[in-house]
Parts: sequence; structure tokens; C-alpha cells
Amino acid sequence: MYLYSLTKSYALAGLRLGYVVAQPSIIQALQRWQPQWSVNSLAQAAGLAIMANPAWLAQNLGQWWAWSHQLRAGLSQLGLLVLPSCLPFFLVEVQNAGQTRSALLQYGCLVRDCSSFGLPSLIRIAPRQPHANQRLLAAWRTLCSPQF
Repeated sequence: MYLYSLTKSYALAGLRLGYVVAQPSIIQALQRWQPQWSVNSLAQAAGLAIMANPAWLAQNLGQWWAWSHQLRAGLSQLGLLVLPSCLPFFLVEVQNAGQTRSALLQYGCLVRDCSSFGLPSLIRIAPRQPHANQRLLAAWRTLCSPQF
């Protein structure tokens, strides 16, 4: 069975779009649990746009990884613990994830507070284009204090 999330690969946070490739018996078992309207119209439109340009991911993934490495290095230089990840997005250890998220949001930087996953001292960061990553690093520089 192969389960794939387009949400992460195509930076479609919140749309919850993906697919499963499996044997027919597994698909039939999964269909019993699938809601009748499991994909909203916005996610459907995004999926159609993705299918219209199947080369996009291959053309951009290397660049996205480069931006991720640069951002990880910048955060590490600020003394933050960046946890290893096999994906371009990653976790950063902080004292209070909710407080850190709120503080960064004041600078227009959105990170995921992982408290809802039972991880109140971690935030998840998805790399963006270099100018946005630099804005995040600049915001964090101003916030670097023991409270975060």
C-alpha cells in the first residue's frame, strides 16, 4: 500500500489532499471509513492544478531542499535545536510552542505549534522562499531570549 499526501509535497497546508494506491481489497476496506464528501472543492481545484503540471514537483524539489538547509543552518546559528528530518519541513525545540508561535505571528511568520500533537515544546517549520525565510530568521533574532 502507498499513501501519499499532496498537502506536504505541494505546500497545500490545510487542504488535506492525498491518495492511496493499494490492492483492491485494501481500497474496499478503506472506502468503508471514507466520508461521502471527503475532499472539499478548494482541494479538488488544487488537485486539478497539480495534475495539469506534473513536472512541477521534480523541477522545484531540489530548490525547496536548498531553502530548507539554509533555514535550518540559520536557526541553528541562533542557538536553536533543530531536529533531524528526512523531509524539507522540520521541528524546532522551544520552551513554549504556543508562546513562540504567537510571538512569531506578530512578525508575520506562521509556524505550527505542535502542542496539539502532545509536543508542547516543539514547533514545525515549513521552509519558504529565501525572502520569507530571512524574515523568519530576523524575527527570531529579535525574540531570542530565555522565555522562548
